[in-house]
Amino acid sequence: MKDEIENQIDEGTIEESTYCVVKVGEKDFLLPVEHVREIVDLNPLYPVPTAPEYIYGVVPIRGRIVPAIDLSKIYPAGKPEYSDAKLVVVDLEVELLRETINENIGFISETLPYFVTFGSDIPADDIIHVKSFFQAFRVKEPHYGTV
Repeated sequence: MKDEIENQIDEGTIEESTYCVVKVGEKDFLLPVEHVREIVDLNPLYPVPTAPEYIYGVVPIRGRIVPAIDLSKIYPAGKPEYSDAKLVVVDLEVELLRETINENIGFISETLPYFVTFGSDIPADDIIHVKSFFQAFRVKEPHYGTV
């Protein structure tokens, strides 16, 4: 995929895009800026005892409960330090039956996220495709811990 994107850029068949850079451990991940709704502090964060390991907790934002995703639990990124962490909240339209609903998920960043255009030195493999990510990692059934 990385080679395909780089070839398209070299050939001029793909436009440069802007991404929000989320730092986790030793890695930088890219979120397409068109999905980024806002960047907020990670506090208050409430743990969810029976949630999958990659859900760090939930954060209430203007009446909505937003799951905080720890990308280091999904991708090898090293051990993150979340003492001054920020939450990058993304919007996603999801089709359920015959309705389209708006979902929010948050990605934790160790530092204040910043924005870049695709031509930077960050590998294309680190782009998080929000819709695919949501489909792969949404909680489909209640998750119960072992007793």
